[in-house]
Amino acid sequence: MRLSNRWALVLAVAILGCSEDGASSTTMSPSTDAPGAGTSGGADNATAGTAAASGISGSASSSGAAGQSAAGTTASAGRTGVAGSSNVAGSSGAAGTPGSGASGTAGTAGTSNANSADLETLKTTGIDKYVGAAKPASMQPGADGVTTYTFDVADGPRCLRGDAYSMATRNQDSDNLVIYLQGGGSCSSAVCSANTTAAAQLPASGITSPTAMQNPVASWNLVYVPYCDGSLHLGDKDHESESPPRYHRGLRNLSAALDVGVASFPKPKQILLAGSSAGGLGTIYASVLVRLLYPEATLFVFNDSGVGVSTPDGVRAKLTRDEWGTEQLIPASCPDCKASPHSTPIIGWNLEHDPGLRVGIFSAYEDTVIADTFLMIGGPAFKQALIDETGKVVMAYPERAKRFYIEGTKHTTAGNLEATMVSGVNIGQWLEFMLTGDPKWTDTLQ
Repeated sequence: MRLSNRWALVLAVAILGCSEDGASSTTMSPSTDAPGAGTSGGADNATAGTAAASGISGSASSSGAAGQSAAGTTASAGRTGVAGSSNVAGSSGAAGTPGSGASGTAGTAGTSNANSADLETLKTTGIDKYVGAAKPASMQPGADGVTTYTFDVADGPRCLRGDAYSMATRNQDSDNLVIYLQGGGSCSSAVCSANTTAAAQLPASGITSPTAMQNPVASWNLVYVPYCDGSLHLGDKDHESESPPRYHRGLRNLSAALDVGVASFPKPKQILLAGSSAGGLGTIYASVLVRLLYPEATLFVFNDSGVGVSTPDGVRAKLTRDEWGTEQLIPASCPDCKASPHSTPIIGWNLEHDPGLRVGIFSAYEDTVIADTFLMIGGPAFKQALIDETGKVVMAYPERAKRFYIEGTKHTTAGNLEATMVSGVNIGQWLEFMLTGDPKWTDTLQ
């Protein structure tokens, strides 16, 4: 149905209802554990066949079962939340409440002094330019608290080849919120292998699963942001003269999805912004937009295999920034952000201007999708850059930025939080340590 200008009221009514099952119909790549990751029916170009199949992880059009789904397993009592740690201002965190259902909610961390974020400086990036610009053209309530929203292409949001953009929410009556940015390749004149349509079905595995036992945010509300723009959820430039044309409308899509999120969940206490691969890269910039929209929430970021390392000569970074129109989003007050071929200085800039922010980063040392398929620099060079560039961030902000790095070539882990483990701690537990302020949240390098 077509929504009127009173869509926010309709949204609220729909959120109180429930919607259809959001299980993904994609096939998990053996080397890719990201919600919605699968074989890429939507990839335009078979450049290095694993490119969109593994990701940069995302949903694809071919059918199959979502990998590692825990749906249907017998629910067990949730874990008791861990007491929150002191916040930035020094006040004590509240003890976490016992989880319920299949997976316990992570305990509430000490409320960070989010109002100390330098909102005026964050706004200078211009990343909020499309906030409020597009309203959903239709909405479809279904089961399990899931509602799907679709936007009219005439209002701005659209996918890489011009298809309509859709996204989804899941209301679980939680005080906290997960915002998950899907992955699925990238598209430039150098390599174009990416999702070209938005599948709004919620993946049933890992960090987006309401039943996965090792998911510390299983009971949180969810805003699911599908990926179909080929420009890391950030693009703002069209190439209509090409055949087929490229519409890099990532920033419009992201803004429209987050507008729905704010209307649906206006005052969460804690937010986990997570993304895998292209979605992980998207979190680097999107954390600024989330902070501007939710200035009072405690904000965490989980960057899954989208660290932001690029080719050392800067050629690839310059190409994509020009073709996607993302140069404008680089903070003018950060000379290193503009000069570096890597996006990691922007993570540091975000931490500098948002003292309540905490960032957790996952990667394999020789992630083959990033190192070989997209950057084409090989595993050893990628590993060295990965350690060096993220090390600068962790050294500058050791209490609020930490890494979970493993040996091997694995790409993404958010779709399977149990399997990835270092020294007896899996990635799900490590995330819970971050969310609850547990001192066991450490810089973990295998």
